[in-house]
Amino acid sequence: MTGCTDSSLPVICRELDETIDSLVPVVEDLLQRLSDVAPVACETEGSGARLTVPLRFPDGIGQGQVVAALFRWREAARLDIEIVHNRTFTRPDGGASDRKCFMNDFAASIKLPVGTNELPQEFERHVISGVLAARDAVQRHNRKSPAPWSQVKVSAV
Repeated sequence: MTGCTDSSLPVICRELDETIDSLVPVVEDLLQRLSDVAPVACETEGSGARLTVPLRFPDGIGQGQVVAALFRWREAARLDIEIVHNRTFTRPDGGASDRKCFMNDFAASIKLPVGTNELPQEFERHVISGVLAARDAVQRHNRKSPAPWSQVKVSAV
């Protein structure tokens, strides 16, 4: 008889769960810096967590959220952050098109080793600047290109 079971797997899973639990307040703090009005909503999903915070666009068109998913990824904790929104480019007749406004998209991911209890400062800076740049992308483009034929118009679906 051979001993082919991996007895270290439950230990690794427990350590990853502890790492994820310790990172939830850190991710919550990061998302709170992105929203000036709403608290962060947190849902636990099995051994992971999903945190969301509303994102307001400067022109007031559409709705958005910054979504952070924290979960086990192989033998590490993984954090995925993205902007989810309902903004599309506007058709020439003024209606919403079926083309999502990619200018307002943002995504970032990081793998964190077991025992990590804080996010790297460089990753935090990347997320904050990336989300703010994506939030303001349409208005920034329109300011840089004031000619009517180069203006970008968006609609909400």
